[in-house]
Amino acid sequence: MTYHTSILANFASRLRLALAIVCLASAPVDVVDVLGDVRTFHLTPFLLFSMLYVLVLVLEQVTKTALGSSPSSLRWFDSTTAAAALFVLMIWASVLFLSSDTRNLAFNRAIYTTWLIFFARLFVAREEPHLPKIIAWALRIFLISDLVAVTVQLLFAFNGWPVPGFIYGLAMLKVADLLRPGGLVNDPNRSSIMLILFMGLAFLSKRYLPSGARVGRGFYILGVLLALLTISRTGAVALAIFAGIAFTQSQRKFKVFASSLLIVGGIGVLGLLYLTATGGLSPVVNQAQLVLVSSDTRIESTSIHFQSIANGTGEFLGNPKIFLLGAGWGTEYDFQFIKHTFPGATLGGFDCEAVSIAVQTGVIGLACILFLMLKPLLLKTEWAPLTLVILWSCIFYQYHGDPFWWIALMIMDTPRRAGRPQERISMPAVLARA
Repeated sequence: MTYHTSILANFASRLRLALAIVCLASAPVDVVDVLGDVRTFHLTPFLLFSMLYVLVLVLEQVTKTALGSSPSSLRWFDSTTAAAALFVLMIWASVLFLSSDTRNLAFNRAIYTTWLIFFARLFVAREEPHLPKIIAWALRIFLISDLVAVTVQLLFAFNGWPVPGFIYGLAMLKVADLLRPGGLVNDPNRSSIMLILFMGLAFLSKRYLPSGARVGRGFYILGVLLALLTISRTGAVALAIFAGIAFTQSQRKFKVFASSLLIVGGIGVLGLLYLTATGGLSPVVNQAQLVLVSSDTRIESTSIHFQSIANGTGEFLGNPKIFLLGAGWGTEYDFQFIKHTFPGATLGGFDCEAVSIAVQTGVIGLACILFLMLKPLLLKTEWAPLTLVILWSCIFYQYHGDPFWWIALMIMDTPRRAGRPQERISMPAVLARA
């Protein structure tokens, strides 16, 4: 009995590590709905893998107890957990006592958000010693999968093929006459930020990996290209921040800077010479201005965005109940401005993380989320530079429904210590042994 229990415990441990990599790689993915085109609830791969991960973790702990060994201890209770728990408490208080919830969506959304926060904290607490290798493997898997998704997305768009229900998110947005592929992420703006955050986590954790286990330059180049394809202005600034992080963190700063400048400069000069010789410079400048600033889509989107922020801020500051306790989790669509701007939509929001959280959970919920976002910067942890990407992107979007965003926050709020022992993870070996 003990022999078989030992085999089961060993199997569960290896399977858990493999699932941890798959969970992180699938966390940004929202274009796949396992249930098909069921618009009221999307069963994403992440939800399936995260539930399986928790079941395997429980199995691992139970079998270790049965063998008489101590279950794995988790560094769980700290200020990050306290802030996350208080935030969850505010969500449920708003749902149970404050929410009008005219469409009966708040309860389900509260369950979903609670699961995301619980899983993110559990995942990071359990896998903390192994996070650098998990991040490196997950980034490789995600980038390759995203490249395939973008390729398929472009093929569907150019050929006019109908999009199957289970990959509904492959329908593509446009700006001016240009396509904006988001790949595995439904919204191209969010796609660019997820890519940059993922690469940032991998870059900042590489010091804990031997050189052969680090993510290679080719993957970073691929990630940058995929982020640029989204034509996201928010993503462009985030990429500049990431480039600054890479430069300041590099041990060969001048060489990296000089080589990057020469490559970019050389390509730019050749491109300008070609466009000047062919008389195509002026149309290119006009098209770039149209795509980035002056297209009807961009102008309307920018106007609605700032109106949403102003309206949400007015609701938060102008209503004492909303200021103190919030208006109710998951019911942003009930505000008159949102009803007018996005008629009939249930996903409409204030397009700003801080404003959205403030309106839904009040000043206490806002304080919790700001603490989670600012903690790395305040404590000057190794993850602190990524806080700039988080803060910048949250001005222009709300991410609290994204599993990867919560996991990234929890990783950033978990300072690592140099020299901490890590279990060696080889993805093919883990899968083979599991």
